[in-house]
Amino acid sequence: MRHRMHPLAAVLILAGSTAAMAADWQTVASDKKRTIELDRASILQSDPGTKVAWGRIVLSESEAAAAGYMTVKALNRYDCRNQTFATIKRVYLDADSTVVKDEKVKVEKDMPIAIGSVDEKLWRDVCKPADISQLAKNASRAAQSAQAAPATPAAKPEVRTADYRPARGAEKAAVTQVAEAKGEHAAEAPQPIKKSFIDKPAPPPKAEPAERAPEPPRVAEKRAHAEAPPEVHRVPAYVAPRPRPRVVRTAPVRVESHAAHGPAAAGTPLAHHEIHWSYDGEGAPANWGTLKPEWQLCNTGERQSPIDIRDGIKVELEPIRFDYKLSQFRIVDNGHTVQVTVGPGSSLQVMGRYYDLVQFHFHRPSEERINGKGFEMVVHLVHKDLDGRLAVVAVLLERGQMHPLVQTLWNNLPLEKNVDYSPEGVSIDLNQLLPSDRSYYTYMGSLTTPPCSEGVMWMVMKQPAQLSSEQIAIFARMYPMNARPIQSIRGRMIKESR
Repeated sequence: MRHRMHPLAAVLILAGSTAAMAADWQTVASDKKRTIELDRASILQSDPGTKVAWGRIVLSESEAAAAGYMTVKALNRYDCRNQTFATIKRVYLDADSTVVKDEKVKVEKDMPIAIGSVDEKLWRDVCKPADISQLAKNASRAAQSAQAAPATPAAKPEVRTADYRPARGAEKAAVTQVAEAKGEHAAEAPQPIKKSFIDKPAPPPKAEPAERAPEPPRVAEKRAHAEAPPEVHRVPAYVAPRPRPRVVRTAPVRVESHAAHGPAAAGTPLAHHEIHWSYDGEGAPANWGTLKPEWQLCNTGERQSPIDIRDGIKVELEPIRFDYKLSQFRIVDNGHTVQVTVGPGSSLQVMGRYYDLVQFHFHRPSEERINGKGFEMVVHLVHKDLDGRLAVVAVLLERGQMHPLVQTLWNNLPLEKNVDYSPEGVSIDLNQLLPSDRSYYTYMGSLTTPPCSEGVMWMVMKQPAQLSSEQIAIFARMYPMNARPIQSIRGRMIKESR
């Protein structure tokens, strides 16, 4: 409960300080439809390693006319250690800055920061070490406003210097916070967070040799009293009691040996906590839901993906409005697939919402089937909107002609797993991933990898793209099979373009 109260307290501080501190809106990203800005003056420390800040989206005139508002201001909480954020409050304003709607988010959901997204830019701007000179200016501005205000008890909270300067004796804590903030922006920051050293198994105890040290005296004693055989039977009673508790105490923390956990068993997720998910063996899809408690949806979910797409309702589906740009990229073999992160600016619009393209990756064979038919491979293009909702476009891949964009990716494959690479001066035209016929199937499903989160809108293109036999073989050498099995439809609606 305590960690939930701190952000609310920060909201009150921000709301009370708007009059004392002028907003400092700076552009983080923009395109012809919208501009995303951050109020740097609003950045405040909440819990340790957590900050809150105001951001806003300013729509173009045409977009504002369709939406019914010009600006959306959002108060977000950023977890600088775990690279997540959650929206606390939204305020909608018209062109005259009149509030159209003011809403507090009912359920604050921590969303992971996608590499290369606008969210990552905001997170980095908020979580980077504070500019001391700017903080001094803000504190001075707040102090001047406080002096000009009537000296009433209600005016005292407007003095903000305590938010920026540590109290006497707290210098060490401040240095620690700055050091942590610097660590969040090192080159390795986007990589998965490693386990705490606390979770590592302790070194093998050296108590056993110490327990056995008295052995020689007992041997000498046995020799000295060889004429008394009953004394020999006391040796086991002396040795057994002490070492056994030590073995029991060290066993639960032996996390390095996966073989010690045995085969998967339903209802015992802790036994598999250290087994890495995969597509075969102990970490196979059938066991994903037992590997970690937060992955239970992989086994119990009602709207899981992929599915065999059949018996769809043929309707006039709204066209997907792709707005893909020429982009540089970063490619990595992450141990599960080849994943490509693209630069900002590429997006799609469907069902009245905008989704930014975050990354795309490959599966072999295709995870989706169409009326029971599978394909050589599939590429999944993962998009996310400003509320964290996901939309995935799946382009099926069949054997045929060489694909120029895929060839560029294969030319720049890193030599090692989990080492990403961004070739200098090389760009890809993301439109080349899309077929000429944009008709599609759509349904609601989930991620096809742990944690198998549901609420994902899937759009599977009807027309496949082509890869050459050599291009398919290159991927097959790395991943002969990295596809999750087909999941139950469970009565879900499937729609398809006429």
